[in-house]
Amino acid sequence: MKRCVINRKIFFILLISGLLAFVSIPSWAAGPAFTGLAAKADTAETVYLNPAGMSLIKKPSWYGNPQVMYTESNTEFTFAGGGKQKIEDDGFIFLPGLYYVRPINDKWAFGIGPNAATGLGTTYNDTWPGRFLIKEWSQVMIGVVPSVSYRVDENLSIGFSLSLNYAKFTLEKAVLDPGVGEGHFELEADGIGVGGNLGILYEVSPQTRFGIVYRSEVVADNEGTPELTGLSPGTLNPLVSAGALNQEISMDTNMPQSVLAGVFHDFDNGWTMSTDVMWVDFSAYEIDNITIGTTSITKNNTTNYQDIWAGSLGATYALQPDWSLRGGALYISSGLEDADRTLLSRFDAMWAIGGGVEHAFKSGRKVSVDITYFQFGDGEFTVNAPVAGGTISGEYDTHYGVSLSVASSF
Repeated sequence: MKRCVINRKIFFILLISGLLAFVSIPSWAAGPAFTGLAAKADTAETVYLNPAGMSLIKKPSWYGNPQVMYTESNTEFTFAGGGKQKIEDDGFIFLPGLYYVRPINDKWAFGIGPNAATGLGTTYNDTWPGRFLIKEWSQVMIGVVPSVSYRVDENLSIGFSLSLNYAKFTLEKAVLDPGVGEGHFELEADGIGVGGNLGILYEVSPQTRFGIVYRSEVVADNEGTPELTGLSPGTLNPLVSAGALNQEISMDTNMPQSVLAGVFHDFDNGWTMSTDVMWVDFSAYEIDNITIGTTSITKNNTTNYQDIWAGSLGATYALQPDWSLRGGALYISSGLEDADRTLLSRFDAMWAIGGGVEHAFKSGRKVSVDITYFQFGDGEFTVNAPVAGGTISGEYDTHYGVSLSVASSF
């Protein structure tokens, strides 16, 4: 097998996906602003959040939690020579969620639900100078977690989930062509990744419990064949003769391991509180084992990702026995230092705040409506991009999202 070296910029142009889809916009959210994750365990959503929590579900239960998120971002670019351009992007993301738990006996329970179902992407217009780096990319993840739990004693429960994931990545960019000016490159690659989640729930008392969840790294082998269109015969024919077209691209992408820990407490006066802390081994994120046709690609540089820390705090107050107010706040640290951001890797610290209301019916069914506002940071960066004419700098002057969740347990 031949080997060649590819520099960091070309590597990211061709292959990087938006890891933000994995760590920042998951398909689960127990409460406003992603609160009540590890230890609350009061609905079937615990199938994914902490499988050990299924021990607290005493009868077959469903939990539906579909969400719609609107995102908007406006980036101000500055190019070599003083040129400026503003790129605006907005859209809606639908995040489905349906979970099921069934107790088998007083010790064992089984459940199933989505692991991640999310879509993110960025679209630039066809005339911006950076189109030879990127015009559009999108990442879609769909997963499922069959789970089991076991109650060890009256205080301790453990749980395990098998994490099954399907990933699809698309990338579009312009290609320089002396004959016609430019052509078009498009890549679609997909793959399967498998991992595992281990959860522990400890009930100190009926009012207080602690939870911790470990999620293993998931590696997906993505494969796809790029398409080149709009090229002149003078550019296309040599590529055909050299056998450079229709070469399958494969690469391994990973979702890093993580640890989630949290506590839930009921004050017995109408107030409940939850707090969670999460660590993501983001410094271990990479795209590896890259092959184009029969050629193995060796990276000679890597992006300096750093571990991500997140924390959330949530509270609920019972106005009446059947009506409650909910609120929460979230903070997630950046996966990159400011100086390490690139055109495609613009991760920044983010925060969120949200609120909602919950109604409990006499039948035991609960319905809640939550709204959460997200601020994703300015993602400021400067890169040297000769193919785009020199240095490109950019910064979001608008970068936010608003999600609406309508959940029901029955």
